[in-house]
Amino acid sequence: MQIKVLIPKIIRFATMEQGSALVEFAITVTMLMGLTVSVIGFALGMYCYHFVSSAAQDSVRFAVVRGYTWSKDAPDNCSTSAPPQFTMPYDCTASGSDIQNYVQGLATVAINASKVTIDTTSSHIWPGQTPSGSTAPCAIPNSQGCLVKVKVSYTFSFFGIQRLSNLTMSATSQGVILQ
Repeated sequence: MQIKVLIPKIIRFATMEQGSALVEFAITVTMLMGLTVSVIGFALGMYCYHFVSSAAQDSVRFAVVRGYTWSKDAPDNCSTSAPPQFTMPYDCTASGSDIQNYVQGLATVAINASKVTIDTTSSHIWPGQTPSGSTAPCAIPNSQGCLVKVKVSYTFSFFGIQRLSNLTMSATSQGVILQ
């Protein structure tokens, strides 16, 4: 007897539409918020990759302009200041640490400067060869006609999500010291 009374109540409860708009709204908002956060995270990742690429190009330009013959009368103290207030005396020749400080000084609000690195070994920045691969004219690695190559790396975190965090982005750029 109780089952006969209970079955119509269950059917009536299952077909009622009261409160369904609230449930649909909650599901829709959750999906839209997830989509919005994903789009923002993807855009931030693309921005970081663009920054890495641009920083590699800018740092090569910095190193090319400040090659070995940049100044014959270089001052004794040519060290750079650490980011974010990067400064370097005008007539100093760039070293690996100067390029590292320059690249970190390029970091904007969305980029964590401490995660921006370059390969600072002299053999990587100034490989001691011309663009054709000849090593004879480059006895002094960062002299005129020699190659400059900078690899910039950045570790990107997608909103701290463990599975998607610590994506390393890198870009390499090279140029030739003309003067």
